[in-house]
Formats: sequence, structure tokens, C-alpha cells
Amino acid sequence: MKTKVLVTGSRGQLGSDLIRGLSSRYDVSGIDIEDVDITDSSSVRDVIISYNPRVVIHAAAYTDVDGCESNTGLAMAVNADGTRNIAEVCRDIGTRMIYYSTDYVFDGEKRSAYVESDSPNPQTVYGRSKLEGERALAATMDNYVILRLAWLYGEGGRNFVRTMIKLGYNQQRAMQREEIITPLKVVDDQVGNPTWTVEVVRQTLAVMENNLTGVVHCSSEGETSWYGFAQAIFECLGMKVQIRPCKSDEFPRPAHRPKMSSLANNSLVQEGLNCMCHWKEALEAFLQGNKEKLMP
Repeated sequence: MKTKVLVTGSRGQLGSDLIRGLSSRYDVSGIDIEDVDITDSSSVRDVIISYNPRVVIHAAAYTDVDGCESNTGLAMAVNADGTRNIAEVCRDIGTRMIYYSTDYVFDGEKRSAYVESDSPNPQTVYGRSKLEGERALAATMDNYVILRLAWLYGEGGRNFVRTMIKLGYNQQRAMQREEIITPLKVVDDQVGNPTWTVEVVRQTLAVMENNLTGVVHCSSEGETSWYGFAQAIFECLGMKVQIRPCKSDEFPRPAHRPKMSSLANNSLVQEGLNCMCHWKEALEAFLQGNKEKLMP
């Protein structure tokens, strides 16, 4: 009999890939906002107990980084209180819990990649709410793992890859109409690890099957800027798009973005379990496998 796994946020970018990627080995069920309000502790308890899973993978979150700045209460309710609600049920029924956190728990002032032992210092409401989720989980139960992710993209949802492809095609169409072209401006003073959801699913499997606990960084190997990421997207697709690098202050946003948010997978490496490949290799595989779906 397959082990029962329950995925929250199952219709999201990561959650949908978790459902697909884990179904061959586990008895996987998914729930999303339409099924349960994770800020309602009694509803959370009823729903989780009804599924009776051995593992809960908590991928549900309020991830609108800028939106969180003007919706602090909602961000904290979903990302912190919601995580605590799930953790309390998992503790009470003896279920293991996996929680996805973010590179935004760090302030971006370090000059090299962050490791698990570095002290968090989030500069945004989103980062603070996810860190509070980490702390709530750690204070509630022992059988858990926190996987910190960075610069996530996948087949579903809104993400940087889809945005760049759309903007690139718009520019190419304008060129065909012989219009004056304005190069795309892409930030080059923020550095991180572009990470494909499918890679995260594969790494999650390894973490589950080897019973890792605590805080674990889970991002693609290597790092780049958003500008370097955009260049690689267009190169992989053979798209001739005019882009130019710019600084963050040319794109003022409600939420401050860390200059350096690259994560080093030290815990995975030390355990001999790091299966995350280089970000360029993952990007090429993603684009080649989803080319038709990604084209406007």
C-alpha cells in the first residue's frame, strides 16, 4: 500500500508539479484554497484528519511579494498562522510535514551565497511572514523539514520565464511591423538561483525518502542576475530580442528586493543528497520540454 501524502496549494505552480511528480510512488491527494481556508484552524484540522496522510507537503502560500506590503495581516495569517495551524494537526496525528520557505528570509547584504546557518533578516512583509511560518513550525513539532527555495518557475502560474517570453515575442512582432524598438530593461544588480519546480519535486522526493529534518536550502546550482537569466531564456529559444541591463532603482517596487539572495545547498551536499543541477541545464530542459505550451 502506498504512503498517503497530502499537498496543500495543489493547483499552484509548485503544487501541481508535486501532484504529478509524486503520484507514481505515493498515494497523493491535493487541496487548495477552494477546499480549505488554512487560516481557519478547525477547518484545517477537519480536512487533514479526513485524509489521514503520513506526510503533509505545505506548498500553499500568499506569494505576491508586492501585494504582501499592503496586506500585512493577510500575509501573516496565511504564511505564518496557516502554517502553524497545519503543523498543530500534523503534530497531533503523528504526521511528517514539509514546508517551503524562501530566499527572501535574508536581507541580501551578504557577498556570497547564503547557507542554512546564516541568520535570517527579512526586509519585506513576505519574507517576514515566511520566516514566521518557519518559526511556528519549528516551535510546534519535531518531524518536519523546511525547504528554502529561490526564483521559482514552472509550467503553470505567472513567473519570470513566461513574462520574458511574452515580452520578447511582443518585441519581435513590433520589429516585423517595422516599428521603433525599445530594448527590454532587465535588472542586473539582483543575484539568485533560478529554480525549476520539477527539480524541487525531485529533491523533495530525496528529502522525504531519507528523513531529513530541519532547515534545508533547495535551489539550482550556480547563480545569475535577472538580466543573465533573461539572456539565457532568449538564447535557449533562439529568440533575437533587444535587452539591456538596468539597476533596481529604475524599477521602484513596493517591496525591497535583496541584492544577493543566492542559496547554497550545504545540508543536501553534506548528506550526499543534492540532486539539483545547474540552473542553465534545468532551464534548457524546461524550455525544450514545454516550448509549445510557453509560446504566446
